[in-house]
Amino acid sequence: MIALIRYHYLTYLKSYRYIPPLALYLILLIITYTYTPNPILDSFYNTSIYLFFTFSWVTISFMHAENSKQERITRLHVRKKSVYFISKLISIVVMAVVLSAVSIIYPIVFDMFSSMPTVKEQLFGYFLHLVSCLTSMSVSLLFTRHMLRTGNLSWFGPVFVLVLTLAVAGVPYPYEGLQMFIYLLPPIAAMINFISEDSYVWVGFCWGIAYSAIVIGFYLSLVRNRDI
Repeated sequence: MIALIRYHYLTYLKSYRYIPPLALYLILLIITYTYTPNPILDSFYNTSIYLFFTFSWVTISFMHAENSKQERITRLHVRKKSVYFISKLISIVVMAVVLSAVSIIYPIVFDMFSSMPTVKEQLFGYFLHLVSCLTSMSVSLLFTRHMLRTGNLSWFGPVFVLVLTLAVAGVPYPYEGLQMFIYLLPPIAAMINFISEDSYVWVGFCWGIAYSAIVIGFYLSLVRNRDI
């Protein structure tokens, strides 16, 4: 598995597909902290939203780093299709862990805040970014070429879902009637509602992680049984 993950990273690096999304996020991160001092929690909210969008780009570009023919050859060497896709997902999650850490460490190291964030605030910021990455990743997987026969929706699909997710963030929880469709979207709106209630912060994070796990499990169950 480790050798396979290393192969995925080497393939991704050689494809240069990582440059646009990572460069865009780093630019947005730097711009956010251009003027100091910055409010801690508001800054974390802003950069987590930026990461929410750009990590979708990272996910799709990583899943498409190999062309279709090369991917089939790799899967033949691996033999088990599930191992191939799980190794890719682990690789993406590792990138989410690293980017979330960078998002928190950068402003702290360069003293960009009005005061030093407490351990609680640092953990809050880290998990906010990580859960944003995981929910973005889970949705984006549903629009990769392994799920869609046409590539037209590979970029439009996840962007539409992510924009819609933020658009409904102002709808108060719990949802009723036609609002019930919001439960199908990444639970960013619910997370914001729970986080606003300080005692329910971790409920929001757990909801985001559970949502991501369910969608990723759904993705794996489909790709294992599809002729791709």
